[in-house]
Parts: sequence; structure tokens; C-alpha cells
Amino acid sequence: MAEFRVRVSTGEAFGAGTWDEMSVIIVGTEGETLPLPLDHFGKEFSAGAEEDFEVTCPQDVGRVLLLRLHKTPPALLRPFWPLASDAWFCRWVQLTPPRGAPLRFPCYQWLEDQGSLVLREGTAKISWEDRHPTLQQQRQEELQARREMYSWKTYIPGWPRCLNEETIKNLDLNIKYSLAKNITFYLRGGSMLAHLKLKGLLDRKGLWKSLEEMRSVFSFRKTPAVEYVFEHWQEDAFFAYQFLNGLNPVLIRRCRHLPKNFPVTDAMVAPVLGPGTSLQAELEKGSLFLVDHGILSGIRTNVINRRPQFSAAPMTLLYQRPGCGPLLPLAIQLSQTPGPDSPIFLPSDDKWDWLLAKTWVRNAEFSIHEALTHLLQVHLVAEVFTLATLRQLPHCHPLFKSTGIGIEGFSELIQRYMEQLNYSILCLPEDIRARGVEDIPGYYYRDDGIQIWGVPSSLGTREALIQYVTMVIFTCSAKHSAVGTGQFDFSAWMPNLPPTMQLPPPTSKGQASLEKFIATLPPVNATCDVIIALWALSKEPGDRRSLGTYPDEHFTEVAPCWSIAAFQSRLAQISRDIQERNQDLELPYTYLDPPIIENSVSI
Repeated sequence: MAEFRVRVSTGEAFGAGTWDEMSVIIVGTEGETLPLPLDHFGKEFSAGAEEDFEVTCPQDVGRVLLLRLHKTPPALLRPFWPLASDAWFCRWVQLTPPRGAPLRFPCYQWLEDQGSLVLREGTAKISWEDRHPTLQQQRQEELQARREMYSWKTYIPGWPRCLNEETIKNLDLNIKYSLAKNITFYLRGGSMLAHLKLKGLLDRKGLWKSLEEMRSVFSFRKTPAVEYVFEHWQEDAFFAYQFLNGLNPVLIRRCRHLPKNFPVTDAMVAPVLGPGTSLQAELEKGSLFLVDHGILSGIRTNVINRRPQFSAAPMTLLYQRPGCGPLLPLAIQLSQTPGPDSPIFLPSDDKWDWLLAKTWVRNAEFSIHEALTHLLQVHLVAEVFTLATLRQLPHCHPLFKSTGIGIEGFSELIQRYMEQLNYSILCLPEDIRARGVEDIPGYYYRDDGIQIWGVPSSLGTREALIQYVTMVIFTCSAKHSAVGTGQFDFSAWMPNLPPTMQLPPPTSKGQASLEKFIATLPPVNATCDVIIALWALSKEPGDRRSLGTYPDEHFTEVAPCWSIAAFQSRLAQISRDIQERNQDLELPYTYLDPPIIENSVSI
């Protein structure tokens, strides 16, 4: 006969406690016990509670391997089950044997209905470390159950595969949004919707009356960044800045040779380059950069308010002035096919010609950002990582311890990009080198991102495995923050990042005007729809878990706990450095400040 002390910790979230009855089975090297009730007089397992129980085993089970928790409704409520089902969130169970040190069994899972959980002691283990047959069997049973629950599905041919929702019709509470998160999310979106509805803008299908009228959209939710965008959106320096630190800071690359389909001449760019230099000289110096949206060429477009919409596939040449001068646009061509109907627009052109050309580029940025940089790279690809992890790695594995174009056009764009998406693009240091932007000044996405990445460069070595895991973590945390958090900031003033265009790209110069500019921009209702969505998606709806914050204490070993503390200390220093730098910036770059970054994709 042996007596054990069992300490149980219940989560603090709303609804984490339960009235249901609990029992535990202790599984050891010499056998296992019968179910041992965890029972006191009155209610146990209240939210936030830690409670102690004494249980007696009639036989010696040897060295403890596993615990099995079982939950069942109280006898009086069993006739009404499942109407009376009561979920419970268990943080951990600690078992103190008659002799020896306490054993911590991390859980951090919901247990629903009448069911069971199998818990392993918190030491992380990979497969070859499970030498006992009981542990080997438990690992295989867990993986088999996960593969049955989380199965693959092809949503659209050419897209990354995703979760087959048919296999989890009753979605596991452990992968659902919390109630508080859901409520906050819908209240945020609903407040903006109600505001625009009351203003009579949400159902208006016509054109905006003026640029001033557009201000009424973002007057409801202003941020310092929104105000800055409104004040500077027409400036060339801010237009170029957004290729470095805007929503889509991943396309700009150094230009050593002008593309043959972009016939820029010295005469065109002389007013910006100034005397004593030439295109060839600047190409050789490495001071020219290119942003090519060619993947949009010929993409299918949407129909809004029964009107066809239009898209362009522009090429933009930029110039980095010597010293610390701002990056500036030199030339814009709105198609991939040069000719009389595809002029090259220049800063020296008429104000409205040049502004309209830049706005077409910003529209291309919206499409590429939302379809590829945001949706594909940090959501769809992240889902592949997550689903593969759930299917292939058991809970005890070390990696679990930390952790204007319509849908047809989006689909086609993702299919095109999947053909060229490679591993290097997802690895920030390699991507920076490949684009030749290691030394362009004022590139805060690069500077802050490299600090957070911080690892050396076939998964045949430990270093390669470290890089792969870091890529997954960086993509699902820091990169998602960089390309998602500022969506409202840069889009609230719609002309800076128009989601769609109602007139085709200009085929000649001298035809643009304020009236034509407004007629090209999205209609009122489409503007409002996008702003509502981006307002809701830009802000974390509660339950924030910043990078390096791990409230679920899965680790019990000293070494990983030390590593977590060191990581948190390094992130704190990075945050101090970023905040100190931002004090001197007219527009602070905050999207990779560690407290802003979520541990993973959370919205």
C-alpha cells in the first residue's frame, strides 16, 4: 500500500472550473491503479484554484510513468448529460510519491464532456528516449489520434494544403479562440461598422465627393501613424519609405541591371540624380533599387457594385541618395510591356499624372501584401507548419514546450507564387542577402527582424534544424506582426493603399486630374468594407501573449528554463534599443518591438 499526494491546478480563464467529478489512474513500471477519486466535501476545481488530495494505492506500481485524468458528471446530473456537460481547464498535476521528489505533469488543456487525458511527466523526450513499452505505446496512440483528428485537405489546387474541418466538426476547445477574445474581436469590428452605418457611408455605392470627405472614414479611430500617413501620403520620400517599413517590406531589391522591359533613360532621371552621374554609374555603385509587381500581370479582377475593377503590374525604380538621404522613386511603368501605351511616369511629370502612377503602385502593394505576404506566407504556410506539428509530434516532444482582386484573382496569385516560393524567401537573413538590401539605410524591418532572428545559418545538421525551427517561429510571430499589425495604420487613409481601382491604368500622360483620380479610387462602400476588416484584423483582440511569454509552464528541466530566461532578457534589451531609436524618428517603427509581437499567429 502506498500513499500519494496529488496537487491539481485549475486555469483562471472564464469557465475553467467545473462541478464534474475527477479521478486519477497512476501508471507505473509495475502496473497501474484503479481510478482514484479526487474528492473533497464541496466544490473542487474552481477557476484559479490549486488543491491537494491524498490518494492510497493498494499495490506498488513501481516508477511512475503516466497519469490518466478522468472526468465524469456528478451522479445527479448524469441523466441530463450531455446537456449538463461542463468543460474543465487543467494547468498541471503534481504527484508526490511516498519516497522521492514531486513529479510535475504539465497539462494546459481543456477536458470536455465525459472524457480522459493522458499526462506525461514534464521532461521533454524525443522518440528514442522512450525506452519503456508503455511510453512508446502512449506516444504512438497520441499521434494516431492526432492524425485522425487533424487531417489534410486541398482547399484550392495550387494552394498549400490545410486542415480538413470535416474531421473536427466539434472544434477542440484547445484550438478555439477564447470567449473573451471572440467578444472583443466582434465588438471591435461592430463598433466601426455601426459608426460608418450611422454616417450613411456603408451602403453608398457611388464615388467619394472629395478627398476631404474620405477623412470621415478614419476620424473615428485615429492613431499617430494614421495621422502621419494622411499628412505625408503624397510625398515621394514617404512613398519610397513604405517599401522599407510599410506593410510589405519584402519586395525591394538592389538593381544592378535594368530589366529590358523597363527602358528608363538618363534623360528621364537626370532631374533626380543630378549632374555628374548617370544610370550606369549608379547601377554600378549599387544605389538603385527595383520593386517589380510583375506577378500581377494579367491577373483576373473583381466586379464591385456591378462594375469591373482593374489591376496593374507596375515596375518602380528607386534611388538611394549618397549619405543618409531618403530613398526616392525615379520612375514607374505600370505594365510589364513597354511601348506607346505604357509610358514611364516620372517625378517631373504633372502632379496628378505622377500621383496617379504612385497610387497604382500602392494598389499593387495592397494586392501582393494581402494575398501573398500576409495570407499565404504568415497564415496559409503557418497552418501547414502547425498541422504538420500536430500530426507528427506528440505533446512531450521538445518543440511543444515553446511554442481589388477577388477570390479568383487571389487564388490565381497564390498559385503563381507557390511555384516560386522557396525556403530562402522564408529565412530572413538569406532573403535580405538575396535582395541585396543589407546596407540600405533606414530599413527598420531588416534591422529589428535580424535582431529577433539571431541564429546561425538539408536538415542534416543541428544548425540547419535550428534555422528551420527559427524560420517557423519567426514567420508565425515577428513576420506576422510586421505585415499585419500596421494594416489599419497604412490603410485608414485609403488613397495611400487603395484595395481596388475602378478605372484602367493610364495609357498616356496629361490626362489625369483630381476628378479622374477620385473616379479611379474605390467606391464608398468598398472603402468602408475594407477599413472595417483591417481595423478588426490589425489589433490583437485580448489574451495577448507577447513573444517570449510562456504562461503555460511545459518545461520542468533547469536548462530550458534558463534558456527561456536568457531569451526574455535579450528581447527586453532589443525592446529598449528599439524604443530609444524610435524617439528620434518622425514615424516610429514599432511593429517588431517584442512586446507588440505575439508568440504566434493569433488573428
